[in-house]
Order: sequence, then C-alpha cells, then structure tokens
Amino acid sequence: MAAVAGAIWSILKGTPRQHNDTTEQIRNREESERIEQEHREALERLQREAEQKVQEERERTERQQREERERHENEIRQAREENERREAADKTEREEMQRQALERAEQAQLRHEQEKRRLEEESRARLAAQAAEAQRILREQEEEIKKQRAEMNRKQAELHSKYMAGIQPEVWPTSEERKRAEEQLLEPKEEYFHCAIAGLAGSGKSSLINAFRGLHNGSSSSAVAPTGVTETTMHITAYRDPSTAPPRSRFVWYDVPGAGTNKIKGWQYFNSQGLFVFDLIIVVVDNRFSEQDLIILQHCERYKIPSFIVRSKANQHILNTMNQDYVWEGSDDERDFNEVYLKAREKVVSQTRANYRANLGEGGLDPNKPVYIVSCDALLGVVQGEKRKLRKANQLIDEPQLLLKCLEAVKARRF
Repeated sequence: MAAVAGAIWSILKGTPRQHNDTTEQIRNREESERIEQEHREALERLQREAEQKVQEERERTERQQREERERHENEIRQAREENERREAADKTEREEMQRQALERAEQAQLRHEQEKRRLEEESRARLAAQAAEAQRILREQEEEIKKQRAEMNRKQAELHSKYMAGIQPEVWPTSEERKRAEEQLLEPKEEYFHCAIAGLAGSGKSSLINAFRGLHNGSSSSAVAPTGVTETTMHITAYRDPSTAPPRSRFVWYDVPGAGTNKIKGWQYFNSQGLFVFDLIIVVVDNRFSEQDLIILQHCERYKIPSFIVRSKANQHILNTMNQDYVWEGSDDERDFNEVYLKAREKVVSQTRANYRANLGEGGLDPNKPVYIVSCDALLGVVQGEKRKLRKANQLIDEPQLLLKCLEAVKARRF
C-alpha cells in the first residue's frame, strides 16, 4: 500500500495537471482496482482461511463427536457387557444359592426323617421298656401282695397264738398320737435333750432325777422331784436341769409314773405314757429285773430309742450285803469298813451284772447290754463336783460313766 501511494505521488508531481488528473485518475482507478483486488484476494484468503478453519473445526468437532460417540458406545457396550457379566454371575450365584438351599433343604429333610425315625424307635423302645417295667412292677406288686398276705396270715396266726398264750399285742402309735404326745410332753421342745426316767413304781426314779440335776431329796424347793416309798408320780412331770452352763442346761428330765400298777397295765405302759417321743430312756431297776422292765427295753429297740439300764440304791444294797454276809458290828476302824465294803461292793456288782445278763438273754435282748450300778448320793456328788461329800472315792461305781454315756447318746440321736 505504501509503494502504491508513493508511485501515485511521483506521477502527480512530474505531470501536467490535466494530464496529471487523468493519469491520476487512471492511477487511482488502477490503484483502487488493485486495492479492491487485493482486498478481494484478502477477503477470499480470509474466507478461505475461515472456511478452512470452519472446515477444520467442523472436522475436529465431527471427529470429537465421533470419538465421543465411539467412547459412549464403548461405555454402553462395556456397561452392557458388564451388566451381562453381572447378570451371568448373579444368575450363577442364584443358581448356586438355589442349589445349596435345595441341598440344605434335602439334608434338613433327611435329618428330619432320621430324627423322626430315631424318635419313633426311642418311643417304641421306651414304650417297650415301660411295658416291661410295668410288667415287672406288676409282678413285684403281686409278689409283694402275696408276701403281705402271707405276712398278714403269719401275724394273725402269731397274734392268735399270743392271744391263746395270754401275751398282749404290740401297738404302734399313729402320727396324730405322736404329734399329740410331742405337744403335751416335750417342753421346751427345740434344742433340748429330753430324757425319760421309767421303771417300776418305787424303784427310785424321782431320786435319780434329783441326783442328775444336782439336787437333794427332801428339799423344800419346788424344783425337787417328790420322793416316797409309794408311787408319788401320777403323770409325767418335766424337770429342767437348773444348771446354766451347757450341756447340762439343755437337759430336761421327765419323771414317768411307775409301771406295774393297777392303774397302768404293763403292755400299755410304753405307748400310753408317750415314751416313743423321748431322746433317751433310762429304765430304773431296784433289786429285781421284772417283765415290765423287759417290755420297756423291747419297745426302746422297736422305736430305735437309746436306753440305759440303771440299778439304783447301790449304796443300800452294798450295806445290806455287808450286814448279811460279813461279820460286821459297825467297827470304828476305817480299815475294817473299807475291806468289808469293797468285798460287798464286788459281790453286788458281779451278781447284778450276771443276773441282768441272764434276764436280758431270756427276754430276747442283747445280754451284753451295759448295766449301770449307781448310788444317788454318789451321782449327786459327781454332778456337784464335790467328791468330798463321798466318804471314799471307792464308793463310785458307774456314776461318771452313766453321765458321759447319757450325753453321748442324746448328742448322737439329735445331731
């Protein structure tokens, strides 16, 4: 453009005006045509460039769209393939789960059938066992009924023979009678040892109770059991031990009316007095072992009650023997007294034990059952712990052993 303008300017300066005007016009026209040509060419070039850019942009866009379409199609195809793969996997998994569920159901059904068969077999076996057990029990009951019938016949025959021989029957207390006897006799009941002193009338039961409790006969105290040559006890009387120290404080001694009287028949004595509720029974025997004493001891064995045989008044028996069997004029020589006393005591003890062994054996009891030979005075001295009250220590016979055995017996029965 600058060159064209320069040329035009050169022409204008060196040419006449008219000529210059025409030339200038020509030159302007040529320049204008050239400019227009250049403009057209520039426009065409720009158009071509624009068209080319548009074409390139179109091609790039089409290419991107094609690539995007291909990518999208690939994604769709991949998604479809993944979906198909997942569906195939899910189908396989469902089929596997269905197969496993079917197998479990079949196994459960099989186990159910097996368990059902097992239970049926067990039920049949149990029913068979129950039937066999019922048959066995029935046979045992039949055998027991036969035995009971035979035992009843035997007892009836035995009762008849006893009746014909004048022997009284054995009667067991009912539960109501036992309960009534416990309520009427045992006082206080809990945590105490209940010891009954029984035997023939006049055998020294009350004196023995007083000695056990450390009390003297004839005392004015109401706690002392009354004594006498005749029967002084008309009903069972309870005497608590006055000691405050255990175990003596837990003992309750019961003075039982004497047996062998017109008021109380011998065969009725044990049950009528309610002796079956006591923890210990001491049978007091004087100078003879009677049939009534045997009956009491037999009942004690029947009821599993500990029982002791006590021959009381030992000091009197020994003194009587001294006066009867020895030359004894009441010498003041203590050596003479001791010598005669020991001889008489040995005789009384040996004869008493031999006599009682024979009587126990004849009564169907253990002939070796211990017999305790005591003096109430000596027993009182032992209980009080004052041996100085005894003239000599050799006056003791079985008193300490009797106290110890009483305690052992009630403890073994209660604990």
